[in-house]
Amino acid sequence: MEKSANALIRQAQGADSRLAGEVKVTTTDSLALQFVIPAMARLHAAHPEVSVILNTSTQMLNLARREADIAIRNMKPENPDLIARRLAHWTVGLFASPAYIAERGEPTRNEAFVGHDLVMYQPYLSSNAAPTLVGEPIHAGRLVSAVNSSLMLRTMIKAGMAIGEVPVPLAERDGLQRIWPERARAGHYEVWLVTHQDLRHTARVRAMIDTIVEEFQEPHD
Repeated sequence: MEKSANALIRQAQGADSRLAGEVKVTTTDSLALQFVIPAMARLHAAHPEVSVILNTSTQMLNLARREADIAIRNMKPENPDLIARRLAHWTVGLFASPAYIAERGEPTRNEAFVGHDLVMYQPYLSSNAAPTLVGEPIHAGRLVSAVNSSLMLRTMIKAGMAIGEVPVPLAERDGLQRIWPERARAGHYEVWLVTHQDLRHTARVRAMIDTIVEEFQEPHD
């Protein structure tokens, strides 16, 4: 009954042509700061009657149950009722702040980061495989912190605390210096925009989607 009720509500919302009302968006803190909030500002300027409810928790909200209208995620969902569009496909490299490099120098290849401080994304440490940064073992380095937020990881690197992996476009925004440019993490950092098929024609949801897509497509300094 709950599933049927949610479907009816989504279908009713899908026929809403008003550029007014709430749009629920869920994403990561890092993507919110760099892309979604600027998109919200542009949307508000064009359509001030649209209100965006922004959720940046790590919890994966359920679009079918109307917990969110739009999700900006790092993986493509498998649910056939969801529509997904890839917004980004970024190489992940190894970075440090210019201050860290000036004080500590770059690590030596194939020495497992001996003499260097490291910060890592926590889920990478939870896997069964031995942790690495851009394919380099980390056992000789010193792990300063493990974080569950890419924004916190970037902030620590920018503060000169440690070396870590960052998607190249985001690292360039932060003014970070790439180490070993010929090396990258296996696999890319992808960003997907996801919405339920019943909501794709809702005017306010469509306007938010279009503005987010534009924000990812535009070059940034």
